[in-house]
Amino acid sequence: MLRATLKGMAARKARLILTSLAVVLGSAFIAAALVLTASIRATVDDLSGDAYKGADVIVQPVEPENRGDRLVRDGVAAETLAAIEANGDVADVSTTVTWMVNALGEDGKIVGGFAPTMAVNWGDESVEREMREGRAPEADGEVAVSAQFVTESGLGLGDTVTAYSLSTDETPYEIVGVYGYAGGRDSLSGSTELAFTTTEAQRLVFGGEDVYSAVAVTAADGVDADELLKALEPAVGAESEAITHQAYVDDLNAESAEVTSVIGYFLLGFGLIAVFVSVFLIANTFSIVIAGRLKEIAMMRAIGAGRGQIIRSVLAEAGLLGAAAAAVGAGLGVAAGAGLTSVIANGFLDTATTSVAIPWSAPLAAVAVGLGVTVLSALVPAVRASKTPPVEAMREAVKADKPITGITVTGLVVTLLGAAGIILGLNETFGSDDANLIAAAVGAGVVFIGVALLTAWLSKPVVALLGAVWSWSFAGRLGRLNASRNPRRTAVTAAALMIGVTLVTATATLLTSVKESLAERFDTTIKAELFVTGPVTASVPATFDPEVMDEIRAVDGVEAAVDLYYDLAQIDGTEQYVNASSDIEGAVTQFGGVVAEGSMKDLGEGEIAANDAAAEQLGIGIGDTVTATFSRGTEAHEFTLVAIIADNEESDGFYVDPAYTAEFYTPKPNMALVDVADGADVGDVTAEVEDLIADQPSVSVQNHEEYLSQVTVFFDYAIIAIQLLLALAMIVAVIGVVNTLVLSVLERTRELGMLRAIGMTRGQTTRMVTVESVTIALFGALLGIGTGLLLGWIVQQALAPTGIESFAIPTALIAAYLAASVLVGLLAAIAPAVRASKVDILGAISYE
Repeated sequence: MLRATLKGMAARKARLILTSLAVVLGSAFIAAALVLTASIRATVDDLSGDAYKGADVIVQPVEPENRGDRLVRDGVAAETLAAIEANGDVADVSTTVTWMVNALGEDGKIVGGFAPTMAVNWGDESVEREMREGRAPEADGEVAVSAQFVTESGLGLGDTVTAYSLSTDETPYEIVGVYGYAGGRDSLSGSTELAFTTTEAQRLVFGGEDVYSAVAVTAADGVDADELLKALEPAVGAESEAITHQAYVDDLNAESAEVTSVIGYFLLGFGLIAVFVSVFLIANTFSIVIAGRLKEIAMMRAIGAGRGQIIRSVLAEAGLLGAAAAAVGAGLGVAAGAGLTSVIANGFLDTATTSVAIPWSAPLAAVAVGLGVTVLSALVPAVRASKTPPVEAMREAVKADKPITGITVTGLVVTLLGAAGIILGLNETFGSDDANLIAAAVGAGVVFIGVALLTAWLSKPVVALLGAVWSWSFAGRLGRLNASRNPRRTAVTAAALMIGVTLVTATATLLTSVKESLAERFDTTIKAELFVTGPVTASVPATFDPEVMDEIRAVDGVEAAVDLYYDLAQIDGTEQYVNASSDIEGAVTQFGGVVAEGSMKDLGEGEIAANDAAAEQLGIGIGDTVTATFSRGTEAHEFTLVAIIADNEESDGFYVDPAYTAEFYTPKPNMALVDVADGADVGDVTAEVEDLIADQPSVSVQNHEEYLSQVTVFFDYAIIAIQLLLALAMIVAVIGVVNTLVLSVLERTRELGMLRAIGMTRGQTTRMVTVESVTIALFGALLGIGTGLLLGWIVQQALAPTGIESFAIPTALIAAYLAASVLVGLLAAIAPAVRASKVDILGAISYE
């Protein structure tokens, strides 16, 4: 039987190659994901090791407890630096002053986006910098910039750049130098950088205090890192900490490991989706191959082969095929992972060099998954083949396909069980919100499986409906009939495409619903028509001069205008958003807020207001006191709660008198809301307000749509990223359609020969196969879109209590998916159609 299996495989090379492609792709993606994750982590670790290279000990401020404090940096005091320099065990000291700033490019807009713009003091030795043009800054009005900054800003040597930080006004600087980094890099991880004198960097980062972000210390000869660490303990004090260089690098590596792990799991998830899709392809391929070998199998049964031998023969074929394909996929995946590492490291991280790491788990996991999936996928066809009776060898007709009653009933039961879970979850049957959400999510997954099982039953009516579009021609009618003649085969082929389309549709539907919910909430809640604010991706929140508010209020057509400051503060030991405004009551009104208890009128020092959820979280009511410490505050303040605002997504948090904004992390307003009077022209008001803020390029005037497009840009990027990654599943699905059609053409060789013999032209044959391919692809796409919309709606309904109250359909994307499915069908039909049109008529008729 083994020899027969090997000879049979050698005689079906083309079929084996088509089947193995899915295994190769799935295994390759898994190996690539694991190698890419490990390699990026190794590359980032190497970058971390280069930080303060040569130093033995790093002295830095004690890490603050909350995120607000991290925006306002603490530093190592000058006294601590002096004590370190005076220590006899110290050979050399290097100081670093660095944090995020905003800089304006040639177009007057803030430079950069997701990657920050950093200020640093020239002479900082945390990384190796190389001057390419000009010189280092020597005066406080001078700056050297990174080559990446020149690229993104449009400014260069001799130009003037405007920069500012959280606590400083916009200040012009002359660019006197352009530098890069070791290895010919233009940037560090895509960020832009400006290097100032140490005193100017301290003004930007620390408001002029003589403190430092970090101090790198090199030990004297004969002193090791641990000895130096012990010697520096008296000098460091309670507000700073000293750690060895290795410990510093380990901390950086631990932080990067969290990010790279998330990326790795994300990529691995898509790899497993591709593998899941390939299950349908492999199972379908073996079913078709075995259906074409029924007479051969029956002959083997007739000459004495047992059922067990037949099963072992098919599984041996699957095992050999899976092992070979998985090994090839693992090799390709490792190579692809290494290549992608180079692309990402050089294109996004700008590391100049990469460290390729190939963990043992990458090839092993790829081979194990590829082999396991292939064998499991072949198990059902193998058992089915073993049931072929010996008498089948004496029949001329091919054995009819098994009825689909069993799988249809199973699919219906599974779908109903999933629907029950969804209904129970959405009706909040269980004790907690988490339990209800889990019930709905699990139910949605079960429904997805149920629909996949029902695909065979759905194929006949849906394919018949689709085929009606092109049944006007003889070739079109035949193509439609071919697509519906074997529901199981059509269903399994379409299911591979359905999975990818379902996932992208569900994701796009959910994210579109989030955007629509935000838009509706803005339209129904926020009274103001205009926002004065900066880009949400700015390194430092954009601010503007509060004095401009009086001028905005005086604009003809402005009903009301309020400024808004915000901070992250510690209130009774919890991190809370705190807002302030020169017109607090007006600010709450513009955000659609309503005071439920107490009064916010004339909110003064020592008084605070809170929305209902925040008050409930802290367990406080009117007249109770809370203790708050703001980002820049050095002491805690006691406040009495004088008002509670009804819960509102836009007006949540706490509110205090604007006198406290000096202790906020930005002492200037971050946003202004402008309410246009009824009957006034919004365009005219916008133009006048733009004129008033013309000398403050960090901010601009935006309407609801423009502001929302900024806030929701992350959702757009998420949709694009997920669709690109799921394209792999689509590729596997295309291979599945090609495979099915090619094997179907091989199976129907005699039929095609008869059709050609009675007058069917090559063109008609090509159109027949193309119609069959497009019909299958459209069926899978429609099924995926319908299932995806259902899953998206279920998740949206489950998340409705969190504010995602609107269900929105991404119509443009769905239209694109349908168009893509037609393209998939056309591409998949090329090879099978050409093969079918070239069938040798005499050879086909004399087949067997």
